[in-house]
Amino acid sequence: MQISLAKLNLIKRYAAEAYPEECCGILVGTVSRFLNGEKENVVIEVVPCENVLQGDRTEGFEISVGQYFQTEELARRHHYQLVGSYHSHTKAPAIPSATDCDFLPPETSMLIVSVSERFVKEVRVYSRTLRSRLYHDVYEERLQFRY
Repeated sequence: MQISLAKLNLIKRYAAEAYPEECCGILVGTVSRFLNGEKENVVIEVVPCENVLQGDRTEGFEISVGQYFQTEELARRHHYQLVGSYHSHTKAPAIPSATDCDFLPPETSMLIVSVSERFVKEVRVYSRTLRSRLYHDVYEERLQFRY
């Protein structure tokens, strides 16, 4: 996944500000496809979303369907697409939980920020192959910075 340092810093700031609750948002951009068939998500915009989880927001998040579709429509109007999502973990490292993996659509990026006491500890990105919805087929993506 490619993202500018400025956009990544925004996500880190949102994560620190939301602490002790998890933050969440949508990654908007484009998909680059290479000759070997591989793809890479390129983040152009970061859209923070309200965590509407009805349970303990320190251990989970939920993006409203309305906000998701509104962001998708706006992205389409600007010739972009939803390339992934981001959220923070406040009680765990930046490794996807089983729930995170269950809801990760194939070929999208999931950026996770681990936060403790409002300090960002680590940032990691994950994806899943197009052919699988199995938990063990989630893999860590390479995080690259663009200018």
